[in-house]
Amino acid sequence: MSRESQLSWSLLAYHPRLYVRMMMSVVIVATLLCGSALLKNQILHFSTRPSRLKLKTCLPRNNVAFLKTHKSASSAIQAAMVRSSPLNIAPNIFAIHTKWDHMEVKKVMPEDTVFFTIVREPTDLFQSLFTYSKFQEITGLSLHEYVRRVPANSSRLNGIFGYNQMSWDFGMPLEDMNNRSAIHELVKQADEHFGLVLVMERIDESLVLLAEYLCWELSDVLMLKVNSLRDKLKPSISEETRQVLHQKLAPDYLLYNHFLERFNQQVKDFGLVRMAAAVARLQELMMELVSTCNFVRKDASELRGGQKPYSNKVDGFESGGGGSCDKYTLTEKSYINVLRKKQQRTIAEKFRQSSEESRKWTRKEVDSLIMKRLPTIINEENK
Repeated sequence: MSRESQLSWSLLAYHPRLYVRMMMSVVIVATLLCGSALLKNQILHFSTRPSRLKLKTCLPRNNVAFLKTHKSASSAIQAAMVRSSPLNIAPNIFAIHTKWDHMEVKKVMPEDTVFFTIVREPTDLFQSLFTYSKFQEITGLSLHEYVRRVPANSSRLNGIFGYNQMSWDFGMPLEDMNNRSAIHELVKQADEHFGLVLVMERIDESLVLLAEYLCWELSDVLMLKVNSLRDKLKPSISEETRQVLHQKLAPDYLLYNHFLERFNQQVKDFGLVRMAAAVARLQELMMELVSTCNFVRKDASELRGGQKPYSNKVDGFESGGGGSCDKYTLTEKSYINVLRKKQQRTIAEKFRQSSEESRKWTRKEVDSLIMKRLPTIINEENK
């Protein structure tokens, strides 16, 4: 095999947008992506599909794209998906923070991909984001001062964080944050693209709907509350400041209220009695997992290695169960690194090329072949 041919395949290990098509196990990629509608009228019509909780006749979905919104329990959802997905499928999952773009995702995900995301009450989200992302340390302003002095369309911290974080994550350009028509169009497009939108404040019901949407078992969507800001660190907010903030978060409230209404309808379509039973079963399974694994919540400063969270403002977990229990306690980045190493080994084995050899190529050499080889590689994998 020529050096260029070897490089063409080894670059998959360096660029997630390329090796997503070579997935032999879970693939997680970070790029600017968006989704495509799956169900009629963009609403989950559970009554028209087999009741998998009873009949279990549908097939588990393996091609899944998840818009991972910030500070909305999305890390917990991601962890549940990549660590507990069904054993009888080879999951191909997109689930890392990104600014969503519809056309880009279609370039790297199969035609039968299903799309979902999660939303959170906007004021609660901003309070959590303000502390977690160190707004006060960076700007020197308290939450009250920031809300009073910083306009809604101001530049974003680190180019990412700011007011209306959900709208930003959904793909809204900064210059359109005050454009009501653009906001309505964003909501309309999101409604078409995402077959399911979870609601953080209704997480148990959300997980039940997620299992139904993906045709997975409830045991496949069990999650720990990871990367969650400790309650004592959440900044207080006066009613006056809350009202000002509510006005500045108008785009996010439009987005949230729309999908909350749709979520309520989906729960109703699922069946209230059936939902209550499913939630009770989900909670039972979670208690069994906690009992089996003996999870212990600990301050980040007490944890080491792959269990230590990125931020000291959140807690992590230790497991006393060992074995498969340990995967639940690894942080997001630690587990992603485990998956990426596994993917590199798979690619190296498939093309009879050691991972040590692939690392000899520089990033510049890899980058130089992207534009030349990307269309060919994707076309080959789509055949």
